[in-house]
Amino acid sequence: MACLLGRAGISVLVVDRELAIYDKPRAIVLDHEALRILQFCGIEQAFLDSVSPHTGTDFVGVNGEIIKLFDPKAPPFELGWPPNVMFIQPELEDALARAMDRCPSVECYRGINITDISQTDERATVQGHDSEGNPVQIATDWVIGADGANSQVRESAGLDMEDLDFSEWWVVVDAWLTGHADLPAKTTQYCHPSRPATFVVGPRKLRRWEIKLLPGERPEAYRDNNAVRGLLSSFVDVDALDIWRSAVYSFRAAVADHWRNGRLIIAGDAAHTMPPFLAQGLCAGLRDAGNLSWKLIQVLRHGAGQSLLDTYENERRPHVSEIIDHAKEFGLIIGELDVKRAMERDRMLVQQLKTQAVSTERQAFVPSLRHGLIDSKSASAGSLFFQGIVACDDGREGLMDDILGPKFLIVSSDPELLELDVVTDEKWSEIGGLKILIGTGAATSATHTIFERDGLLRGWLERNGAKAAIVRPDRYVYGSAVDKSEIGRMICQIFTTLGMSQTA
Repeated sequence: MACLLGRAGISVLVVDRELAIYDKPRAIVLDHEALRILQFCGIEQAFLDSVSPHTGTDFVGVNGEIIKLFDPKAPPFELGWPPNVMFIQPELEDALARAMDRCPSVECYRGINITDISQTDERATVQGHDSEGNPVQIATDWVIGADGANSQVRESAGLDMEDLDFSEWWVVVDAWLTGHADLPAKTTQYCHPSRPATFVVGPRKLRRWEIKLLPGERPEAYRDNNAVRGLLSSFVDVDALDIWRSAVYSFRAAVADHWRNGRLIIAGDAAHTMPPFLAQGLCAGLRDAGNLSWKLIQVLRHGAGQSLLDTYENERRPHVSEIIDHAKEFGLIIGELDVKRAMERDRMLVQQLKTQAVSTERQAFVPSLRHGLIDSKSASAGSLFFQGIVACDDGREGLMDDILGPKFLIVSSDPELLELDVVTDEKWSEIGGLKILIGTGAATSATHTIFERDGLLRGWLERNGAKAAIVRPDRYVYGSAVDKSEIGRMICQIFTTLGMSQTA
């Protein structure tokens, strides 16, 4: 959030209870949308080069056969990134901190304990003390609570969490391979009633095990290193490992009833928690940041009404709830403890695999937007627009989002569709929109021409039977059009929904 807002010149203060970045891994998978958001954050190429492709995942049943799988998708990558990659979280946080430091309008205060958060119609006030006990008071326009599952901002805002009926104890172990170990080449879900577990092939030599505790086992017993090694020895020769971290987690599913109260807004684990079986926890939090940041920029920079911020919850809550439902389903598949039910599960899933009744691409279980600031008349609305390598008319070349930035776009290969009437053109300019021509035509003073290397954008238009697409700053498609009248209609809708006649 700080990077996305700071790169737009918004004044941001990051307040963190911790004095330093947490130096242990937690999340380990990023998807292509998360990578695209990090791209908008200005994260350096060195981090992006450090990630490794996801191996895909095998689900292994009672008798050792593969009952379900996810295979990595082959290129071309429609969003400009592989659908799933592996990473090391402290390295990501270091890179994000450096990206934040490159934003002059962003400051970071560490070691701050917050004791009170209050608000009026005009301002919010945060109070606390620093690591030396000195009082701290901050007046601000907005407070974004990205402060975890036990969020103080959520509590101060009076926002309740809805329990989604999933709670299990699992031991999570991260270790570096230091010797030879006979391990699967792919990430593996051991769907064994005797001991459900997950093995994750991380980047470089990092490996992870997530092991379910059985009925009667006490979580506190596995805070002992010897007990952890004993548990892990069922899956690997522990002498071939250097354990980096072990922890006992309650895998829970919950979502906040509401995500905003006035000037207090929540994001990430403060707004939702999910079991890790779809590897979407951090990705969902990054989507929150991508969604909320451009709307705050519209309010603070372009005069949009504050009601625009209500679309944040309207869009994100159903989206993340659907992902949580899928993650729970996978958790129930993996964690089944009854042998008879597990064998019936295996029979059904093997049949689905043989008939290809269920997708073997993980991202098929991540939905498009179905609510909020999208055009109800466009079949493509709510999907993610593609990103390819493009050259710009000023000589720049690279991924499209690096060239164009997080702005509203009209994208077309027909120059006539970009010639808007004066009133519509003014509205588009007022919200910071760009008009993008794909092709060989000469650019006008109001149009940017881009030349594709891979044809992904033209392919998207053709696939959707469209001559133009209107794309939001977070790269969700607002809608598609076949003529200028549809473009005009959608721009008027956007302008109205943004509440441009209101004051921020």
